[in-house]
Amino acid sequence: MPINNRNSGRPEALPDNGEEGRESAAPEITRTSDRRRRKGSEAEAGRDKPQQSAKAYAVSLLARQDYSAATLRSRLERRGYAADEIEDAMAFVIGNNYQNDERFAELRSRGIAKRAGNMRIEMTLRQKGIDADMAKEQVRQLEPEEERVIHAAAKFKTQLQKTGMTPELKMKIYRFLAYRGFSAKAIRVAIESLGQDANWVEDA
Repeated sequence: MPINNRNSGRPEALPDNGEEGRESAAPEITRTSDRRRRKGSEAEAGRDKPQQSAKAYAVSLLARQDYSAATLRSRLERRGYAADEIEDAMAFVIGNNYQNDERFAELRSRGIAKRAGNMRIEMTLRQKGIDADMAKEQVRQLEPEEERVIHAAAKFKTQLQKTGMTPELKMKIYRFLAYRGFSAKAIRVAIESLGQDANWVEDA
């Protein structure tokens, strides 16, 4: 008897309705679709869950630079870690003094002190998540603003020697220092350090 090659290798039980091709193909299509959906879900889950632990990621960030606790926590949240993982990581880095808000505030404030007034420094620390009392305390520990402002204004000496104190230069110096958070009192000191009258500078 001739062998039906079409049926060789298939299960003996065939569909009763005679629509073998359509019925046998349908499960394969469904299985392929299921596999695709499953693979897609697995890939999505892999993207959502970071491979590195929250603790290891926090330590790696702090090894490169200092962060305030608020900024570090935000970085971990954006990375997609669960809340309990973040709490464990924060407790670990703070407990081991890898992260310290007071140290961060001191380094940050000293790093910009020569070019920024007290208001700007305090605002910068607050934006980084440092609480108001700590920010104020760090500013108090800096060199007085009236001394720091002289360094900031020194960049105008060359231009002043070339053109003299024109109205345009006067306003340029004022805007430069005011934008950087120096007080009116400090700005007067800076202008006087350039050998110019500063009575026109009014308190804010």
